[in-house]
Amino acid sequence: MKRMTQIKFYSLIWFLMVSFEASSTLPVFHVDAKDKTGVGIGNTLGKAFKKQFPDIEKTYDTYLGSFVVQEQFNEWVQKRVNVIKPNIDPAYRDEVNAIASTWTLSSQDQLGDGFLSKNEFWVIQLIPDIGRRTNCSGFGVWGHFSALNSPIVGRNMDWSTNEGLRSLQAITVYEYDNQSIVNIGFAGYVGVVSGFNSEGLFLAHLDSPLGKAYPEPPIGDDAIVFDLRKVLETKNRISTAARDLSKQQYGFSHNILMADTFDVQVLEQPQGQQANLRTDISFLRIEKSWEKVNQIAVVNCFALRSSPANCIRTVDGYRWNRFKTRAQFNRDNQAQVKDVSQIMFDTANPHQEIFNHKTVQSMVFTPKDKRLYLYSVPISGIHSTHPMMHEIIDLLPTAQVSKSWFNPINGLLVITALILVGVVIVGERYKYSK
Repeated sequence: MKRMTQIKFYSLIWFLMVSFEASSTLPVFHVDAKDKTGVGIGNTLGKAFKKQFPDIEKTYDTYLGSFVVQEQFNEWVQKRVNVIKPNIDPAYRDEVNAIASTWTLSSQDQLGDGFLSKNEFWVIQLIPDIGRRTNCSGFGVWGHFSALNSPIVGRNMDWSTNEGLRSLQAITVYEYDNQSIVNIGFAGYVGVVSGFNSEGLFLAHLDSPLGKAYPEPPIGDDAIVFDLRKVLETKNRISTAARDLSKQQYGFSHNILMADTFDVQVLEQPQGQQANLRTDISFLRIEKSWEKVNQIAVVNCFALRSSPANCIRTVDGYRWNRFKTRAQFNRDNQAQVKDVSQIMFDTANPHQEIFNHKTVQSMVFTPKDKRLYLYSVPISGIHSTHPMMHEIIDLLPTAQVSKSWFNPINGLLVITALILVGVVIVGERYKYSK
């Protein structure tokens, strides 16, 4: 009883801390996407982004200039962007172009000139598919090992950024008729690197390089960041989301951290090979032993025996082992949101930290109640001595959150509970009437 009281007390303290500082969070852009075309959505968002960030074109151009040299950029446009772009859903292409149409763009592809061109904007959109600069890590716990008795998933996004890009961090919420999409990233970024929907499905992209030269993309290559958004718009379970993503082919190998209201898994998708879902009980490579029930971790390499052996970098090995060390949850030591947050903020090794100098965003998401706790790096790029995640409230329409909670399974549980309460009440009355 004493232990349960302590747990409730610390949970209350965590909630109050999160709620108190919730005002220092990223700007949130809501767009009513009901019955709107990609053009309509893009026009609405483009104007909103421009109003919030008047120098957004220059900011993106400056970032590209610090990120890639002109010669490499020209090659990306010709050999990658122009090949991948036709395979993107036309509605998303229209949205990107419509956003660009509300800004002042240049006709010249000249990096660092203070002006943004359409090709430069498209390179920004496709960085994970052509530029390969995402890093990242993640952790999940669920079932009876979670204090919520449902999944808690953590994710760190580690990108090479500059002050300008860090200033454009934002959340975009697309509100459709029956479902909404929360895109955690940057203003004007249409694809999804980290996001979730109103059904509780969470997806996050992590690079997993094979250590070989990137081949020229064949005509059929897709864009993972746009496919992640499509899946969030149409699916609500890990299984169906993974099935859709596994049908596609991509120029880069990657992991997709996936969570829904029941489970957390990782889709390992090697370039040119079959994709497979990894669970907490999957057969792993010897050097990637796990043996942690109802818990899972992911870094920038594959762990399944059926996937290529690409855990070459020491940082991936260290982070994996650090996750394993910290994954000590069980029925008697259940994970709270604050526990997963502390894991994602781990800095035990100064050179191979889970939370490191490239971490742009660190987040914890609870799919059952759709609560997002988020830390975003300051514009300066210097982390706080004591970083803290803040709960981002009012992201989803109340009706959609309520609808997704009251699904048939929850409804059956509620009805069963009411019946049991009724039986107890009748039994008590009968006992005292004798």
